[in-house]
This record gives sequence, C-alpha cells and structure tokens, in this order.
Amino acid sequence: MKNSKNIPNYSGTLRSHFLSVPSVIYECSGIVVFGRRIKSLVFSTDVAIIKNINTDAVIAVYPFTPQPKISGAIIDVSDVPVFVGVGGGITSGIRSLQLAIEAEHQGAFGVVVNAPIPEDVISEIKKAC
Repeated sequence: MKNSKNIPNYSGTLRSHFLSVPSVIYECSGIVVFGRRIKSLVFSTDVAIIKNINTDAVIAVYPFTPQPKISGAIIDVSDVPVFVGVGGGITSGIRSLQLAIEAEHQGAFGVVVNAPIPEDVISEIKKAC
C-alpha cells in the first residue's frame, strides 16, 4: 500500500533550478551510517552541484592526488554528509592515512579508498579514525 500522506511542497523562484534525485529513490531501504539513513548519493566534486541537489550524502572522489583544501571546501559547502577520497592508487601508505585523519578533522562522514590500496593501510586508517 502506498503512503497516502498529502505532504505540502513549496518551490521558490530562486531555487527553481534545484536538482532532484528521482522520486523512486524514496522507495528503497537505504543504508544507515552512524545513525543516519542514506538513500541517495551524488558522486561529484562540483560545489555548485553539491549545494543544489537533494541527495542524502556526497561521495567526493576525483582522479588527482587528494588535497585537504579540496575536501575541506566540499565539506564546508555541503549540507549533507560527505565521504571523501583519500587515495589508494599512486597516493597510498602514510599519505592516505594522513589524508584520512585530516578529512575526519574537517568533518567528513567517512573516507573512500580505491584499489590497489594495501589492506594494512586500510587497517591503519580504521585504527586512526
């Protein structure tokens, strides 16, 4: 049975170009991370997109060496939790660990690593954060 609640909806003229996820996303169960249910994610580093989309979280990963200034800017502009990339390919080891610690200090909800990152680096990130 569908939810029959009549929920008021308002869209002002200044936010008329706001990006929206498809409404079908609200039918999924999502995943709970640190007590917060996440059903939709935007995969972007574009702060204009991040600020003007109605997702539940952001995954900010890009094909360059991760930099705290970039993750900090994304976290600052986002109204929802942000998961930031901390390396794993060329950037790995102690650098990825330091980036993960900095991301946590900046307020990241979590970090993302990519292959091929050694398992011991993931363990060190888990211990530190």
